[in-house]
Amino acid sequence: MVSADILPQIQSALVTLRSQIVTALALEIGTYTFPDGTTDPAIAVLGLGSAVEIYPPKDTSVTGLEVVLVTLNSIRIEQRLDGIIQNIITQVFLKQFDTSKNTITPLFKLLSVIDIDGDPIRTVSDPYIGNIETCQMQILHSFYTDTGDL
Repeated sequence: MVSADILPQIQSALVTLRSQIVTALALEIGTYTFPDGTTDPAIAVLGLGSAVEIYPPKDTSVTGLEVVLVTLNSIRIEQRLDGIIQNIITQVFLKQFDTSKNTITPLFKLLSVIDIDGDPIRTVSDPYIGNIETCQMQILHSFYTDTGDL
């Protein structure tokens, strides 16, 4: 379980990450069209550390590229002599709803501004089974807590 003292740091890291993604993918991010007709950029933030979980309600349509950030509640803890390091994972999903485009260009744009943990996993679209192209990657956030001299 994540200690409450690092939640503000996680929230700050997510705000920074979202800002980096919006900047890098400014021309790539698609649109949510909500049931009432209003629109918003297609970027969702879910999970641990989200001040508010932002995800479109039922019956929202998505066009173009959707970006979904999911911060997991699973952590790795490293004990140090003077404190602990808590490593939190955020999964980033690129979901391309425009079948004439792919996730390769957005992926390379993201890789130019953020470091990922491991290799991205890309699944191409297949019109025969009705799936869209997706790309999944992980970002590792490390937070240090000073426990003082023991």
